[in-house]
Amino acid sequence: PAEKANYDIEKEKYAVSIFFKHYPEIAKCLSCNTCTKACPQELEVMDYVQAAIKGDFEKVAEESFDCIQCGLCAVRCPSEIVQYHIAQLGRRMFGRYENPEPEHLKRRVKEIEDGKFNKEMDKIISAAKNELEKLYAERVRESD
Repeated sequence: PAEKANYDIEKEKYAVSIFFKHYPEIAKCLSCNTCTKACPQELEVMDYVQAAIKGDFEKVAEESFDCIQCGLCAVRCPSEIVQYHIAQLGRRMFGRYENPEPEHLKRRVKEIEDGKFNKEMDKIISAAKNELEKLYAERVRESD
C-alpha cells in the first residue's frame, strides 16, 4: 500500500504548503498524464494534482470527488506520487476551511445534544432482534 501521511486536520495550516509538507513527491510531477489514463473513474487526475501544486483546494475537491481510491494512478506514476491521498487531503482541507457548516446541520446537532432523540434511541438500543427486524421492514422508504 502507498504511504499515507499522518496529520491532524485541526492543526494544519490552510496553505498550499500542506501538500508539499506531507507529499513532497508532488513537486516531481512530470505532467505525463499517466495517472489520468489509468483512472477507472475517468477523472482528470493530473488536473487535480496540478491544482494541488497551485494551492487550489476547491478544484482538488471538485475534480477528485468521485475518486474511489483504488490506487491505479499511484501504481502507474513514474514520479511515485500518491494522487489519491493528495486528493483526500485536499478534500478534507477544503471541507474544513472553506465549506461553511450548513445551518440545517447545526440545528440537527443541537437537537441531538439537547436530547430530542434520546427516547427513540433508547427504544432502538433496548429492542430485541426481532423487534428491530420488524421496525426495519416497516420503515418509511424514500421513493426512487
